[in-house]
Amino acid sequence: MVLGVAAVTAGCGEKERPAPRISEAEHRAQVARDPYALTCRDLARQPLNSINQRLVINAEFALADEPVLRKRVEEMTANRVGRSVYWALTEICKGRAASFEPARDAVEAVRQGKYLVQPRPESWSKPELWSDLAPK
Repeated sequence: MVLGVAAVTAGCGEKERPAPRISEAEHRAQVARDPYALTCRDLARQPLNSINQRLVINAEFALADEPVLRKRVEEMTANRVGRSVYWALTEICKGRAASFEPARDAVEAVRQGKYLVQPRPESWSKPELWSDLAPK
């Protein structure tokens, strides 16, 4: 019975891989070539410095540019789709191993209409509508 449980949990479909045995610079180059190589560790390390921030931002917008998301970009904007991908990446990483690669799941979630960043209300771009701050 223990073997049956182990076999079931091992086949859950998560694409986790062992920690990379490459340098940080090599990993960044790998993600630049293939944004699907982005890991939950990369997302967790994003606040540490601008290099990590740029890695994640570049990956999220490269993923938003994937052909399967073209319809979303037409309906929304490239910026909103990129932000939606980021939201999906962060949500999918919750509780996952640092080595988990969430990009495929995130792109699919955004394609299906999950984690969509909504446009700003019109009032955000019209300060004259802000009743508390409007001149009296």
